[in-house]
Amino acid sequence: RLHPPVLCTSPPNQQPIMSAAPPTAAAAATATATATAVVKAAPKFFATPPFFGHVEALFPPVKNAEQLKQLSLGPLCMMVLAALQLLKRKITGTNASKLWEDTWKFISKAEARDKLGRFVQYAIRAITGSLQYAAPDHPLNVWVPAMKEMQTTLAWARRTMRWGKFMPHVPKLAKAIENGDALEATTCVILITFIIQDHIYWLLKVGALKFQSYTPVQWHRRNLRLITVNHVLNFILCGRTIKRIRDKQANNDPKYSGSSEAISKADKEVYDNKKQMFRLVLTFIQMLHVAQIKKMDDWYIGIMGMMSSYLDAAKQWPGN
Repeated sequence: RLHPPVLCTSPPNQQPIMSAAPPTAAAAATATATATAVVKAAPKFFATPPFFGHVEALFPPVKNAEQLKQLSLGPLCMMVLAALQLLKRKITGTNASKLWEDTWKFISKAEARDKLGRFVQYAIRAITGSLQYAAPDHPLNVWVPAMKEMQTTLAWARRTMRWGKFMPHVPKLAKAIENGDALEATTCVILITFIIQDHIYWLLKVGALKFQSYTPVQWHRRNLRLITVNHVLNFILCGRTIKRIRDKQANNDPKYSGSSEAISKADKEVYDNKKQMFRLVLTFIQMLHVAQIKKMDDWYIGIMGMMSSYLDAAKQWPGN
């Protein structure tokens, strides 16, 4: 209902002043709607709330106990690590730890992470291969899809981080050619080619390259046959190195004979080459299976892969 204007007392010699009528409910609603529309139309600085009121915020609204457990997992792990460190400090009187320091130095190396990832891959292969002979209701069977996904993810993470790994072998190839060493030059040629073709496999998988004659998997399996040949040649190369060391000892070469230090050095090199030959036997059998040249069982191929990966990773441990 409209109110009539009200006359106000005015000072002398001035016209009467009329006061404005109170706003109606419709006018107030229109003003509120206009203000809300302006606020909504204004650009936001944050796409989602950074601290509160959103499931991705630092302090999200907790809907149930399960969500609270999930949110507490990271902080609880941190608290356990801090408590263990404080306990270690109290017992030993120092925060330093040789094992802890060597461990993080180990995992800081790209080559160590690669071999550690390979170890886990083959451990999963061994477990899933063993579960093929287990009862269908075995409790670990529910984890098989997650384990296979982890195995695939690790394989592609390792392959991504191997870009450029052929580079240190190019100078070795040139040196072998200069020395007229056909065997070592051949192993370098095969290894460099294998790594480059592994990069091509990565490009095929992500769709950057398309081959009409090969699927990505076919290309990969063909490439594995190439590295399988290299395992045989490297086995021969290790045997040749051992023979040369023994021949030099027989000829009283001062590098490998005449003193306890020289003899120890010769024995260590012979031992390292024999260990490498054992590793090459393991990887040769693994490649026969993975390349589908000879179908075998995943469980023992997985164990062989763990053994060869351990031998490779051990070389990266500080002090080795």
